[in-house]
Amino acid sequence: MTRILTLLSMSLFLFGCQSSAPPEFGMVDWYISNGTSNRMSLDLYDKVCQKSHYRLRIDASTETPISTCANRDGQAEVRFRRTGGISVSQNPLRNEVVNANEYLFVQ
Repeated sequence: MTRILTLLSMSLFLFGCQSSAPPEFGMVDWYISNGTSNRMSLDLYDKVCQKSHYRLRIDASTETPISTCANRDGQAEVRFRRTGGISVSQNPLRNEVVNANEYLFVQ
């Protein structure tokens, strides 16, 4: 019985530690716009919260809403690269700063 209570209290303690703190400057909502006639996928890294978003799929000629952490100026700071079959020389790693409700055009 003591073991069960110990395990239960430890698991409750660990679950309490898993809650994340909200971003210091909030979130910023913006859009990625696919300027190609094909579906693409991107690996995106949020430089403010230091969080990776792998294989974001964006349909051809559409926009996809994105929400990332804001810096102290209320902007998103991201780094991204297209994935899948493109050579490194044709697919540089791009760093961008995006304002709220702004479109980031990717070809």
